[in-house]
Amino acid sequence: MSDEKAPPNDNEPTERADDQFAVLVTVARGQADELLRRGEFDFGDHPNISPNPDGTARLTLFVSRPQVNALRDEGYEVELGANMSARARERVTEVGQGDRFEGGRIAPRGLGRKIGGRGGGTPSDDRGPDDGGKRAS
Repeated sequence: MSDEKAPPNDNEPTERADDQFAVLVTVARGQADELLRRGEFDFGDHPNISPNPDGTARLTLFVSRPQVNALRDEGYEVELGANMSARARERVTEVGQGDRFEGGRIAPRGLGRKIGGRGGGTPSDDRGPDDGGKRAS
């Protein structure tokens, strides 16, 4: 996690009002469950709770700046991490533009396989990439 008091980096994009941040919230026993049950915080695909030697734990959440402030107002210690929204805005520039398959004239390559739609199998298709097109029995 980064130090929120560090001077701004001129290379980082400006923070927007709806940006989401990765944060670590220090919680006492039972507080993590209470925060998760409230349903107002994004914890990703599953809660990530790391115990501390002193009996507290650190709960990873993805929250807005107002949510950070609200947690602090409730007495939680919140360590502000990366601005995930700004990171996503930066990374989207890496995505290529245009039709890389040239309207279907170039076949996709890679490990994936088509499991539905035109020209492919069905969702119940068991064929793997190395089975020579034979169905698994």
